[in-house]
Amino acid sequence: MQKITTHSKSGLFLMEMIFVLLFLGLTCGVCVRLFAASYTARVNAREDSHIQELITSAGEILEGTDGTVQSFLSLMPEGVADQDSICYYFDKQWQNTSQEDAVYKMMVVCSASANVKEVQITFVKLQNANEENSLYTQTIRFPILTAKEESDS
Repeated sequence: MQKITTHSKSGLFLMEMIFVLLFLGLTCGVCVRLFAASYTARVNAREDSHIQELITSAGEILEGTDGTVQSFLSLMPEGVADQDSICYYFDKQWQNTSQEDAVYKMMVVCSASANVKEVQITFVKLQNANEENSLYTQTIRFPILTAKEESDS
C-alpha cells in the first residue's frame, strides 16, 4: 500500500496571510509618503501665494512713488531700513514680526536713476541663526516719465 501524504491547508493559509500583510504594509508606506508630499506641496504653495502678494504690493508702491526707501516705508512701515534697502520680517503665518522671531525675510533694495526706478526683492526662509534658504528673487523696473512724456501718452 502506498502512503498518501497530504499537505496541511494551514500552511497555505499562512503563506497567503503573509502576502496580504506584506501588500498592506507596502500600501500604507505609499500612503504615508503621499500625505507627507501633499503637506510639503501645501506649504510651498502658501509661500508662493504670499510672495506673489508682497511682490505685487511692492510693484504698486514703486509705480506710484519715486521708488526711494522713504516712500516704501511710508506705505509699508513695518520694515527695518538701511541706506538703500529695507528688511521685512514675517513669522510662519506671514504676519509681521521681529527679527528674532522671524521665519521669512523680505529684502527690498531700492535704486533710481534719471530714467528708471527699480527695486530688487529677495525672499529668504530663515532656517536657524546662520542659515538662510533663498526662496525667490525679482527685480521690478518702471521708467521715470517727465511731464512732457506724460502729456504725450
